[in-house]
Amino acid sequence: MRIASAVASRLVWTVPTLLLATLVAFLLQQLIPGDQAVALAGEYATDEKLAAIRADLGLDQPVLTRYLDWIGGVVTGDLGTSYRTGQPVTEIVLDRLPVTLVLTLFALLVAIVIGIPSGVAAAQRPGSWVDRLFTTAATAGIAIPNFWLGMMLIAVFALQLGWLPGPGGVDFADDPGNALRALVLPAIALGMVGSAEICRQVRSAMIESLGSDYVRTLRATGLSRWSIVWRHALKNSSLPLATILGIQVSHLVGGAVVVEAVFGLSGIGSLVVEATNQRDYVVIQAVVLLAAVIVLVTNLVVDISYRLLDPRIS
Repeated sequence: MRIASAVASRLVWTVPTLLLATLVAFLLQQLIPGDQAVALAGEYATDEKLAAIRADLGLDQPVLTRYLDWIGGVVTGDLGTSYRTGQPVTEIVLDRLPVTLVLTLFALLVAIVIGIPSGVAAAQRPGSWVDRLFTTAATAGIAIPNFWLGMMLIAVFALQLGWLPGPGGVDFADDPGNALRALVLPAIALGMVGSAEICRQVRSAMIESLGSDYVRTLRATGLSRWSIVWRHALKNSSLPLATILGIQVSHLVGGAVVVEAVFGLSGIGSLVVEATNQRDYVVIQAVVLLAAVIVLVTNLVVDISYRLLDPRIS
């Protein structure tokens, strides 16, 4: 019942949150300099042609009217039609979405595999050389931009050593194996900042857990160090870990825009860049809606995990 109540509460706020996110994005697009009709027809198009384009795309309507028309289409499952290609936006987004989802999943896996063990190792001996090593590495990981790290990874592992594919990517439908190999370097570049954040949060939570009374009691009973650290202390540090993982999903989705551009991947991130350059605002609006849905679903999962990990949370 507690979980059902949490889900119902989140769902109640989903609609106004999505409306606010998409409305802000829609209004911000109107501030971008330039005329969409001119971008589509060319600088030397006649006034009649520009007027025809504006009428055809609804650009001659008030901003609020256009937004409400777009919302009406979303309710019926129609995200609109691309200004540039004439394709349904739904098809364009679904075609690019798998690359970004797999990249985000791989990056999150990198962040977890590196961040949790390093945070646990640093917390077991605070102030030791191991702690200082991982703390310094985590600080450096947060400071290093993922696009610079991506370029360094390409230079070393793709160009010099030739172990992994460089920029360009491979279509999943054509060669799934090589497509996954092509995502290894981008996932590392995208996930390293997340691993640094996870390391810092896990270290802080684990130091508190390992210094608590119940851990001293477990040690007095003769329980092994491995069991105390990994089965008990880490479990009691799971709430802040769940929080940081939820935040990292949002960061990874946003960071994919830059990483996909560096590695030449045809995902949602590169789609946003292309749509922005071409003033294809209806595509940008759909991506904003998709990103908002991903963030809301992630927050819902984190909220549910709180109640599963700690029954005291109502």
